[in-house]
Amino acid sequence: MTINRRNFARVAGLSAALIGASFIPARAGAKMPPAPAVPVPPAGPWARTGDIQRAGGVLHYATLGSATDKPPVILLHKLGGWLSDWRFVAPALAEGRQIIAFDLPGHGGSRWSGEPPYLQTLEETAATLVGALDEMGIDQIDLIGTSLGGCLSVPLAVRWPERVRKLALVSCALGGHRTLAEIREDVDAKQANLYDRNGYPVPTKPELLTQIFGIVNTGPINADGIDSRKAAGRWIQPSERGVAFADIMGALPRIQAPTLLVYGEFDKAYVKFRSDAEKALKNSRTEVVPNSGAFVMQDNPAATAEILKRFVNEA
Repeated sequence: MTINRRNFARVAGLSAALIGASFIPARAGAKMPPAPAVPVPPAGPWARTGDIQRAGGVLHYATLGSATDKPPVILLHKLGGWLSDWRFVAPALAEGRQIIAFDLPGHGGSRWSGEPPYLQTLEETAATLVGALDEMGIDQIDLIGTSLGGCLSVPLAVRWPERVRKLALVSCALGGHRTLAEIREDVDAKQANLYDRNGYPVPTKPELLTQIFGIVNTGPINADGIDSRKAAGRWIQPSERGVAFADIMGALPRIQAPTLLVYGEFDKAYVKFRSDAEKALKNSRTEVVPNSGAFVMQDNPAATAEILKRFVNEA
């Protein structure tokens, strides 16, 4: 199927039903009300957590496993998520490897100063991550990203090909570029009921996960998502706009690293990008996680971990 503007807009609109809507800035000089309290993330298997100061903010990360002769595995979460999304998958991946999971800008424990921008581009987030890796002394990585994390992994792999040994794109909206005018029309204006009047995401109902993403284990995943979206707050929309603004599909042919595409068996949102992505990538294969919707690392973590572990540990 050809990924055109209408198809991409449909996915963006469906995703927004879970994560947010348009934000109208406060009047000049007006004060924003205090942000809601940031929820405490679920306890995870992590051996260590830390923060890396970057220009304008702090990137939060967690690690598991020990360094080996293979590069560390970097885990990047979904839009409106946090690094805890990977907590059920990380232990298996950390067998014989070092795992580093990041909270993306404005998400989870990664805090940025001032007001969120209108548009957080994938390229600037990718550059922020590369800067953090430089400071950590990490030259090469195996990169696994889902949703937002997978989308920004594409420009990272294209612009820094020597850094990415292997790439896994898990349930990603691999669409084409839209203009700012199209974003305002298709992403902002059509989603006005999904944020509160101050631009913070509203709680969602579990049935939306099944309707939009084909999720099987809706209850716990929805509860976790409400907390992670609350933590991301007004950074969700700028990040979603960044996905819509990027020509992700157009960049796929430039990826040099062996690439794994992963979809859930019951995925309703991202599988539409599969055919064009498979044609665009030079060196890829596709795996389907059984009995799972789009959030495979939460819906069927055992099967997801096995697929990803096999991929990153192959010679």
